[in-house]
Amino acid sequence: MVCLICGQDRQERMTFRTLLSADSSPGFCRTCREKFVKIPQGHSCRLCGRDLGLMDEKFISGSVCTDCRRWEKSGGNGCFGRNIALYSYNDWMKEVITTFKFRGDAALAVGFRKEFRAAGRKIIGKDWRTHWERLRNGKHHPRETCVIVPMPLSGNRLKERGFNQAEVLAELIGEPVVPALCRIGGERKQSKKNRRERLESGENPFKLDEAFSEVLHGTKVLLIDDIYTTGATLRRAAAAFERADPKCVDSLTLIHG
Repeated sequence: MVCLICGQDRQERMTFRTLLSADSSPGFCRTCREKFVKIPQGHSCRLCGRDLGLMDEKFISGSVCTDCRRWEKSGGNGCFGRNIALYSYNDWMKEVITTFKFRGDAALAVGFRKEFRAAGRKIIGKDWRTHWERLRNGKHHPRETCVIVPMPLSGNRLKERGFNQAEVLAELIGEPVVPALCRIGGERKQSKKNRRERLESGENPFKLDEAFSEVLHGTKVLLIDDIYTTGATLRRAAAAFERADPKCVDSLTLIHG
């Protein structure tokens, strides 16, 4: 098998488990894989998921970064709970994500399947560890319902790329994906905006598809996107769910930028 990034032979030993498992084939060679910077889940901001090890301690308080403290003080969180991110943004990730999103190579997402699927299933309570913890603690009640919703693209952006990168990532989890959000109209690309422009964008560009209101009522919602930057986009998306009165809205992103 060849690496999805560099095209070189991955030279990884095949085993019986490798052949049977959907999670065991990362799709990247070791050289390419080691250029990514994984976020240690035990040392990340408990609200946005950023790697706290990359920050000066004066910008951290109670395992929460300064940016998230600002969101808390501003009252801008609404029903948004927290984000979990798997990788930090670096030059290598920038190159790969540009190929993935802007050059239309959706196949690259398969290389992140193992990690993304594991993280998603842990959040929604369908990984074996969560199941074992429930049994060990005597919790035999049904699992809490969680609805997976990809961040939507505008019609123009979808036509331009040919796919929605958030939907591609959501499908890696292996559970039903619900297109409950719509994007209203077109706007300037998020990647072209600076921090202030992202935070100061006015009207909410997201709208709930009312056909899914009943499905979302009282449930956990897991938003899926490729990158968390300021958190403004995900919080606006979460605000669009308020009419349906979900229990909470969390998010899972591949990257924290």
